[in-house]
Amino acid sequence: MAMRLFIVPVLFGLLGCGLAVAGDAAAPPSAVQTLTPLSPGQVKLTGEFGRRLNGFIEGNVLKVDMETSFLQHFRGHNEEGQYYGFGKCIDGVARLAAWSGDARLLALKRKIVGELIATQEPDGYIGWARPDVRIKTLWDAHEDSYILWALVSDYRLFGETNSLAAARKLADNMIRRMMDNPDLKPDTMNGLVTFPGSTLGFDRALLALGDATGDPQYRDFCLNRLGLARFDPPIGTGPTTQDNHCYVYIGHCAAQLDLYRETGETNLLRATRRALDFMRHGNGMLITGSCGEGECWHASQSSLQNTGETCMSAYVVRLADLMLQLETNSLYGDIMERTIYNALFAANSPDFRRIRYFTPFDGKRFYSPTLDTFCCPNNFRRFMGDLPGWLYYRTGDGLLVNLYNTSTATITLAGNVQVKLEQVTDYPSSGNVLLKVDPSRHTAFTVRLRIPGWCPEATVAVNGGAAEPIEGGRFLLLTRVWKTGDRVELKMPMPWRFIRGREAQAGRVAVMRGPMLFTLNRARNAELAAHPDFEPRQMMINPAEIGPQEPDDSVRPGGLACRIKAWQPGYFHFWPHEPRVPLVLTEFPDPGGESIYFTVPDTHSPLIVDDELTR
Repeated sequence: MAMRLFIVPVLFGLLGCGLAVAGDAAAPPSAVQTLTPLSPGQVKLTGEFGRRLNGFIEGNVLKVDMETSFLQHFRGHNEEGQYYGFGKCIDGVARLAAWSGDARLLALKRKIVGELIATQEPDGYIGWARPDVRIKTLWDAHEDSYILWALVSDYRLFGETNSLAAARKLADNMIRRMMDNPDLKPDTMNGLVTFPGSTLGFDRALLALGDATGDPQYRDFCLNRLGLARFDPPIGTGPTTQDNHCYVYIGHCAAQLDLYRETGETNLLRATRRALDFMRHGNGMLITGSCGEGECWHASQSSLQNTGETCMSAYVVRLADLMLQLETNSLYGDIMERTIYNALFAANSPDFRRIRYFTPFDGKRFYSPTLDTFCCPNNFRRFMGDLPGWLYYRTGDGLLVNLYNTSTATITLAGNVQVKLEQVTDYPSSGNVLLKVDPSRHTAFTVRLRIPGWCPEATVAVNGGAAEPIEGGRFLLLTRVWKTGDRVELKMPMPWRFIRGREAQAGRVAVMRGPMLFTLNRARNAELAAHPDFEPRQMMINPAEIGPQEPDDSVRPGGLACRIKAWQPGYFHFWPHEPRVPLVLTEFPDPGGESIYFTVPDTHSPLIVDDELTR
């Protein structure tokens, strides 16, 4: 059967730009979700993702002192106010154990879950708080919310009925305390942190518990007491307030999307679409893929010490994944890879042990002062546990490839057809991908491949046939009768891109190639090392004098560096006759990186383009 090529355009109108939401009729639940994530065990990672996943397990998770950092606090039940993030940690360990099958992680998961459940009080409470401050302080409610989520995850991933029973007792305890005190709104910091912030994670955990148990009381509490369906605040920017807190905002959006999959009520999409529209068209998203300053929405495009919170970066990817499942829009995959390769991979130290609270792109970066506790280290662990599940999805008529990385997946299609999918690539060093498609028998189905928006034109060839040109920014659909031994060759050219700066970065450009952002590390450049007081952002580069990519293993094995001509420090005006010096830029996760935007001789040059994620 001849191959047919179909192209699905990017649906920009769905992101708050042209689709009315209010008053729309609810979609039938069967039409709500278009993609199904794969289950642990179906995907095996090697390549760069596999290197990072295995390194993180060895260099981080297995080195955490669970007793000192977490468990001892939950045995005492006598603290006044603190946050440890143990639920997030458990969830990350459980997911990493499920995807990797590592016996050490499985044993660790059983140990910490078992010992935590052993601390549960007769009334169902789990936590570190003394009785008089329980649920009244922000951190107690927030801690319990993610412990509840982790216990449900343990049941979903491993069938642990003890964890589900403990989750029910904990949820019933939280609900009872809130119902007994109808006016109770947990807060702290003189009211700075309000009810939506203190209950972050509780709504999504209750929905998961309701799904796992079939008990409607948990969903009803989300709707009636927590007001999940009513969550629809405007986007505000400015100093740290809970109303402007971007992680809180996106966290509740994720819960609304869970509810939307069940009900199809389109009002549940309003907050998510508003956030995505602000991120893309209101300057709310940084070029790294992260958001926020001091944990709050901001639109200045400045990025100094307190920008790019790791929790927010993880939730940007999580939100994009949920929307990809709902709308099969390649733009969400583009957002995911931008944030993963830049904001998130840069948040982890090369030895994997330390994690950043913030990852700015201007100035020096610092690792979190709390090595293993609090939000960011543990949300990063959850992110790493979710990463394998974002490469492939099951569709109604076949399968979809979202992220490119050497890996294998085993997917069961209709009629109990088993398809082994193998991906071989050095992505993101190049855009060349070999896809091996091996079904258990000759079967007609569709393979969808994401062609990123940064790619001007890709080519695809099946079984050595003629290469077909494909425009970027969409999904390519390959529909045919597939048989064992079929091969797809995808080539996505990665030209250098000079991305036009916005707001605080106006008049400057950032250098990108594929999904990767490049940064200036002063130590790699002798001209800057000789001028220790020079501000790297004042460096002027010449886009016309960029060299070819060259190998550079300083940031990752098989990585790349960029060489480009620049004017020496001290020359703040464009003089064509002045000599240029070579400048080396490294990939953004370089821990010594301190600047990504540079001035250029001509901001109107055709070599300078807008960020494809904001178009």
